[in-house]
Amino acid sequence: MGKILHIIKEISSFISVVIVLSILITSFVVMFYGIGYIAPYMHEKYFYIPIFILIPVPLLLLLLVDMAAYIWYLFLVVVLSACVLLFLYRGLPAYFNKLSKEPLSYKTNEIQELAEIYSMLLFLNVIIVLIMHIFSVETPTIGIEKIPLYSQILQLLHASVYEEIVTRLLFLGIPVYLWHLLAPSSNKDKNLKIWRIFGGGYEFGVPELTFTLVSATIFGIAHTPAWGWWKFFPTFIAGIAMAYLYLKYGIHMSILLHFTTDFMTIPMAMNTKVYMVFGLMFMILLILGIVFTISYSIRMLQHFGMRKKQTRKFVPAPPPPWIELKCPNCGGQEFRYIGDGKLQCIRCGTIIDEYQEQSHQSPEQGFLPPPPP
Repeated sequence: MGKILHIIKEISSFISVVIVLSILITSFVVMFYGIGYIAPYMHEKYFYIPIFILIPVPLLLLLLVDMAAYIWYLFLVVVLSACVLLFLYRGLPAYFNKLSKEPLSYKTNEIQELAEIYSMLLFLNVIIVLIMHIFSVETPTIGIEKIPLYSQILQLLHASVYEEIVTRLLFLGIPVYLWHLLAPSSNKDKNLKIWRIFGGGYEFGVPELTFTLVSATIFGIAHTPAWGWWKFFPTFIAGIAMAYLYLKYGIHMSILLHFTTDFMTIPMAMNTKVYMVFGLMFMILLILGIVFTISYSIRMLQHFGMRKKQTRKFVPAPPPPWIELKCPNCGGQEFRYIGDGKLQCIRCGTIIDEYQEQSHQSPEQGFLPPPPP
């Protein structure tokens, strides 16, 4: 039964990889198209980008408008391009090489985990909304679809990168780095390179789990002023998922998950055919998300030591080979250790080389005459 479930999981994973890569690449191309698309609207009312900090609700510091906002968009395009190239360079060859050699073997790398987590979050978000509706809780949106498309492009690309900086970097990457650098119990990590503040390569110990919850909580609270308190729950779960990718692979992975989640609405708004194709893809991912929700739940329980404990049979160690040793001269069995791997018979004083006796050498080689009185 376990093998069948594993096969189902791996097939589901491959399908999700194909779909999510299609969504990511399409969104990536549209992002570049946006460079020329938004330029004519540079002086329009909604052509701005908010720069804020979280305390934990957003506190606006300034608005970038006109040319400053456009330059910022170009900078974000460069950042996203670097993230995508790193993602494809590190993950794509490894994933498909493993897939071609062992198609149903267990695989875990950047490509696979991004696709699986994206599907899982889509499923969990739908479940949360359904629960809210069951309890007659309203789930309003911020109405971003009502603002001009050029502004949507600006805001969603900005959110994909900037929100990862003000949540994952400030409330996860830097605190975890400082913990390992300064904590007395982390002497082995004193030589951490400064670039580790951007995540990647961390194990999930106490500091990682602590600041994962802190950053996810802040991420959830930050969305409540605009969306309502119901939005805390899906964004909190998404925050945990992004923190997981951040710690395991690096900030480029949390940015890509955020980008794929937010920016995919832009291609759908631009073209009706894309809208229909993406809609079909989301339905498939929604179903596959059930598989990955179960899979990651099991992995999480195993990580926290809740797997079934296996009983070990006690196997006593074999006795030393000289435990039944007898003196070749008098037959005595009581000895004292005199150093240098030698035993001396208490009764007659004959010296026995312990190591030679263990090697099954002959008595002539292994026994020494007693010392002179």
